[in-house]
Amino acid sequence: MSMTQRHAMKHLMEFFTRIDGKPYASYGQLQGISFQRSDYDLRFEHIQASPGAYPASVCSVRMTQMNLGLDPSDVSNKNRAIAVKDYILRVFNDGVEQNTRPNRGSHGSGSYQPIDLPPQILERNIVQFDNEGVQFYFRISLPGSRDNRVLGKQACDMVMLELPRVIDFIKHSLTNQKKRLLKHCDSTEDMLLLQAKLKDHGLVAFIADGSILPRESGISEAPLKHGAVPFFAPEDLAVRVDLPHAGTLRGLGIRCGVTALIGGGFHGKSTLLDSLVKSVYPHVPGDGREGVATDPSAVCICAEDGRSVNGVDISGFIPNVPGGADTRRFVTVNASGSTSEAAAIIEAVLSESRLLLIDEDSSASNFLNRDRIMRRLIPEETIIPLFDRVRDLYENHGVSTLIVTGGSSGYIGAADHVIAMRDYLPVCMTTQARELKMPAPSRPRDPLVIRDERMLLPDNFNPSYRAERIGKTIPVRIKPLRRYEKILEYGESTLDLTKLAGLVDSDQILAVGHALLLARNRFGHAHMSPSKLSLTINDLMDDDGLDSLNKYTNTKLFLARPRLQDLSGAINRIRNIAIRF
Repeated sequence: MSMTQRHAMKHLMEFFTRIDGKPYASYGQLQGISFQRSDYDLRFEHIQASPGAYPASVCSVRMTQMNLGLDPSDVSNKNRAIAVKDYILRVFNDGVEQNTRPNRGSHGSGSYQPIDLPPQILERNIVQFDNEGVQFYFRISLPGSRDNRVLGKQACDMVMLELPRVIDFIKHSLTNQKKRLLKHCDSTEDMLLLQAKLKDHGLVAFIADGSILPRESGISEAPLKHGAVPFFAPEDLAVRVDLPHAGTLRGLGIRCGVTALIGGGFHGKSTLLDSLVKSVYPHVPGDGREGVATDPSAVCICAEDGRSVNGVDISGFIPNVPGGADTRRFVTVNASGSTSEAAAIIEAVLSESRLLLIDEDSSASNFLNRDRIMRRLIPEETIIPLFDRVRDLYENHGVSTLIVTGGSSGYIGAADHVIAMRDYLPVCMTTQARELKMPAPSRPRDPLVIRDERMLLPDNFNPSYRAERIGKTIPVRIKPLRRYEKILEYGESTLDLTKLAGLVDSDQILAVGHALLLARNRFGHAHMSPSKLSLTINDLMDDDGLDSLNKYTNTKLFLARPRLQDLSGAINRIRNIAIRF
């Protein structure tokens, strides 16, 4: 077969017939070959080495927007294009589920492998639009036998019979169920626009009336179907926002500044916080949180005992530690709760976060606050608690804080706004809180300085891995750890990103890994700080898209975009990073 020509689809059927029963490697002849139907082209981008191999084979389908059922207005701007791409992937998944049969071969081969999609709508690279049409990528495990032979008839059924049905299913959904597509796009566009305008409204977050915030369980992202209390804002907390498609929405506006979210156990505080954390992205219609918008730079801050800290200046919170370590260039491979939380705040602000989200249950208590008695008993305490810095963060650095607290009244004295959750609904408590005359924060002698004077050395982010089992070095190993997808295997290192709550999809984790590879290959000698490097790569993704991360591999990567804040968080957690001060 010619590697430079397109072939009629009948030639693909003849090819499968010809290689039936031959060694599985015979499939490899398809790599780079395109086959043409009247309504689309199918191209084999990558062929797997054996039945059930991971990753599976990668194919792409290319067709005109008109053939797919799209109008130019459907992708008239970047936000709508993100929504349409997401919708196509979800409909593809539905089409596979309804029109294909899994596991035709051994080791799970002979199956389509649609990606798992979270309820958040993310920017991805596997659906692409251009002036000539639409191209989308998918994984397919080509069928093979137990003795590593081609199952040609089964492959023919998958590609010649099932794939056309899946594509017809997508076309039907885009044309005959147009209202569903428009709702998906309108909702996404509204929320992304609202995120961009939160600051203009004096807000850091918005929760629309009628939102369903609780989930079915702690391991499910599906909305609670029975017994959920629809969210509703009292008039003294309500704001109204005008959106192009939804019109005027009423809901709770969380204002800039310091907000204390209080309440008893099981009244909805953590559920509200979790919704805010996840709503740095828009949600699909029907999720229950599609009317929730959080400042897209928000970072969830928590204690992370045992993480590494690489030269971060935490002296504004911890001026000194026993043993005399320099906290202006704090280095540890085993951070405590307080030092890890201090580092996380500094790293977040350096990555341009404008909102910190904190739950006292997942924080180091001695970092959050010290009451009056403890301040008297232990005046030599080395920690300046966040309570004493939270006003400084907002007034001098423009960073708002929302803190969930149920067992301590401490932050009420520092808060601009106090919201209580009662029976899953918010109540304004600001006036009552001020009448209590709570202790105000102390003013530390020195202002909070946030800076990054570190310089990355050239030999960082080495992706190679010595595989002792096979006795050779693999030039590039970048992959999420199976069954632990927020742990990235990168070269000889494992990078634990579990505490980066803004990463909601394994394809974001993979994108982080390939951003590190890009950093090594393109910016290895640029003498940047970790903060500057994160900003530089983020700007590159803004300009060139996610495929800017795909330039150093031979196969199509399935990527979802990580935020600047999560990319920065990942770089700062690399244990063997080399830095000059």
